[in-house]
Order: sequence, then structure tokens, then C-alpha cells
Amino acid sequence: MQGSNSPEPATGTTPSSYLLDVLAQPAPLAAFDAFKKTAPTYKERTARGGILTVLLAFVIGLLVWAEAKEYLYGEADYEFSVDRMIGRQLQLNFDATVATPCHYLTVDVRDAVGDRLHISDEFKKDGTSFEIGQAQRLQNLKGLDDVSASKMVRDSRRTSKRNRVFPKTAHYIENGPACRVYGTMSVKKVTGNLHITTLGHGYLSWEHTDHALMNLSHVIHEFSFGPYFPRISQPLDNSAEITGAHFHIFQYFLSVVSTTYVDARRRVLETSQYSVTDMSRETEHGKGVPGIFFKYDIEPMSLTIRERTTTLIQFLVRLAGIYAKEGTHAEPPIPTRSLR
Repeated sequence: MQGSNSPEPATGTTPSSYLLDVLAQPAPLAAFDAFKKTAPTYKERTARGGILTVLLAFVIGLLVWAEAKEYLYGEADYEFSVDRMIGRQLQLNFDATVATPCHYLTVDVRDAVGDRLHISDEFKKDGTSFEIGQAQRLQNLKGLDDVSASKMVRDSRRTSKRNRVFPKTAHYIENGPACRVYGTMSVKKVTGNLHITTLGHGYLSWEHTDHALMNLSHVIHEFSFGPYFPRISQPLDNSAEITGAHFHIFQYFLSVVSTTYVDARRRVLETSQYSVTDMSRETEHGKGVPGIFFKYDIEPMSLTIRERTTTLIQFLVRLAGIYAKEGTHAEPPIPTRSLR
């Protein structure tokens, strides 16, 4: 027929044999799938199948988020060991305001070795007014959340050496009714006791404080061990205790642990952290020494908090694993129903 594109039979072959040869040739391969599939003609969308699809997508999203969180933020690995640095010096940082004039306050440290350090002259004293501000009682303060090694190292590095000093007294009043005591000193790395008392009511003194001037209400702005980093929060920071009695005993019991933070970039921060409990009671003249006492015990162990994260290649491999695992199950939950 004129205009036909059908191939002509070869010379010497009959039309019937040519037709058989054409039918014997396989059709060209358009697609290949090793898994059985239901033809779209025999499927019908259902609400139940849609719910299953949404649930599957939600599960996949959770798995991807978990892997991304570990890749971005890492997981903390805690390692305890014997502290081999015990017996050396330890830096102590202190900043507090007491509702008693500076002239009548004395600051001392006594350790388990028997040494007594009179540090009233080492710590700076500024006259001021007694203000609580946003400070709260220790029992009302929220516990410190677990802080990642990256944040600890980052906060320490944000504090330059020139900023590692105590800020100036906000409301300085010469010979004011309250006293801000602050400073840094080195103590032996053994059990010790830092205490603030009034003249004539603690260690032997030639001067006696008038009882009307004695008020040991106080606000603790900073109490830490190791290098001074103002950005790093400590359990006693911004805590306060108020009393109306002239004779009152405040006691804090601290358990100090040497701590090393290692972030994902292998940057190291060596410092110390502590836990604290407190007790307070009123007393009478001659039946106890009124004061503020900080008893610290140095634990014979060290803690290393190491931040572990996955590499980019591991992260991509895990994502591929999630897709391969969940993708193979993606066919059954398709919002369809087979028709018979």
C-alpha cells in the first residue's frame, strides 16, 4: 500500500514466514522492576491508607531529626577516673554582699592541713547598700540543666583575659550599711572552710562588733573553683539568704569534682564543678559563732565530659540507611486498596 511504513518482506520469503519472524522478536525493554506491583487500574484510595502514610512520614521525620541532632550537637560521654592532680593549688572565686558594714567583717580560710589564712586583706571590700535584686533562696533556684561541652568551651572562650575580672560595685557607698566582698585566691586542693564572721564573734579580736550592727543576710553573686569565667553558671550564683536575727549561722556544704570538658572540635576546658547543700539556724550569744561558712570537700576523682558527634559521611550513610529501610515499606501503606 502506498504511504505505508511497514517493512517489506525480504526477497525469497513468503508473507506467512515473515509474519512469524516478526512475532517471534521480543518487544523493546521499556522498564524493569523486580518487585511485584499492583496495577493502578486495580487500586482505590482509602482514608486508612492515608493515615498509615502520614504515620510513616512522621516516623521517618523523627529518625532524620535524631540523626541530625547527633550530627549537629553530639552526645555527651562521661568518664570517671582517679584525680592525679590532688594536693595541688586550686583557684577559688568569691563575690558576695553581706548586710553588715565592711569594717566589722573578717574573712578566713582554714584547711584540713591546719593552715589558717586570714584573707580579709586579699579580698576587696566595697561599702554598698544591701539589695536582693533577682536573687532567690537556694531551694527556689532552678537546678542547672546539663550543659553541653560545646557551650562550656564556647562560653569560656568568649570571656577574654581582660574580662576575667570582677565588675565594679554598682552602688558604691563609702562606709555603707552593707559590704561587697569579692576576689580570687589560691587554696590547697584539700578539704577546707571559708567563713565570714564579725569582729569579736569568731577568732580572737581586740574589737567587738555592736550587736545592733550584725546582720548576716547575704547575696552570693559568684562562688566557683578553677579559672574565673563569669559566663559559666554555678549552683550558688544569684542565691540569697535573709535573716532578722543578729546571731545566725549559715552553712554551705560543697562537694567539688575536677572536670574536663572536650567538645567535638577537641577543644579542652579544665575547671571544677560542685554540688551544694545548705543549712541555717539562729543561735544565741555565747552558744555559737554567727557567720557564713562554706565547707568544701575535694573529691578524689575527676570527670571528663567528652562530646562525641558523627562525621558528615557517617551522617549521610545513616540517612541512606533510613531511606532504604523505610523506603522498602513505603509501598504497602500507599493510600490505595486492591480491587478484586
